[in-house]
Amino acid sequence: MRALLKEILQNPLAMMYAILVHVVLAAVLFVSLEWTDLPTPAQPEVNIVKAVAVDESKVLAEVEKLKKAEAKKENQEKAKQNKLDKQAREAEAKRKREEKRLAKLRKEREAEKKRQKKQQEKRKAEEKRIAAERAKKKKEVERLKTEQAALEKKRIAEEKRLADAAAKRKMLDEKRRRDAEAAARRAEFEAEQQRMDADNRKRLDSLRGRYIADIQNKVERNWIRPASAKPGSSCKVAVSQIPGGEVVNVTVTQCVGDDVFRRSVEAAVYKASPLPRPSDPALFERQILFNFKPKK
Repeated sequence: MRALLKEILQNPLAMMYAILVHVVLAAVLFVSLEWTDLPTPAQPEVNIVKAVAVDESKVLAEVEKLKKAEAKKENQEKAKQNKLDKQAREAEAKRKREEKRLAKLRKEREAEKKRQKKQQEKRKAEEKRIAAERAKKKKEVERLKTEQAALEKKRIAEEKRLADAAAKRKMLDEKRRRDAEAAARRAEFEAEQQRMDADNRKRLDSLRGRYIADIQNKVERNWIRPASAKPGSSCKVAVSQIPGGEVVNVTVTQCVGDDVFRRSVEAAVYKASPLPRPSDPALFERQILFNFKPKK
């Protein structure tokens, strides 16, 4: 009974048939119950029961028939599915065989290509070797020709070198003689120039000393001694002037004296502007440095 229920639940069509059978049975029972309530002779009651039994057997027979039809249909579907599965397996096997055949064919083609490529590379290598051998021989011939030409050129160059060396030695000897004479004249000229420069420096130093002394004297003439100045007072004076002797700046440092003395020296320098000009214009300098040490 449980197996029957499981089969019915798994098959919707069988379930429909089962429901139909139960409906028919319920209807038959309902009719039979109604008939049992009526006062009827005993003989018809027997017939009703028999009719009910006959109808139920027919229903069961119909259900069995339907089940067999459903089973037959399922078997046909399974056979059809098995056939389709078999065809699919055969097609897959055929596809794999075809793929294997194509792979084998590709492999053979690749092998043939490699073999042809190898032969071609071998042929090219041989051609390259032959070409290299020919080039080597040609290069060797050219090398020999070049060496012969170089030897000839070297011989000619050596002859020319020897001739040039002889001419050069002669020229060098002449040049040494002229250089010696020129060096003697240059030494004599430089000695004279040094003597003249020394005399000129001595003269300029004398003139410069006189020029600085003239500036010191004019500043001292314009200096007004302050009451705090003591004997021995002195300063270093840096003067900035322009051409013509105009004083533009004065700096007094290292004074031996007080601030009044330092300011008096600055005032004397400004008062002495324009400063005396040097006897030689070459002695003029924009910056003049001298020691101011008054005599009085």
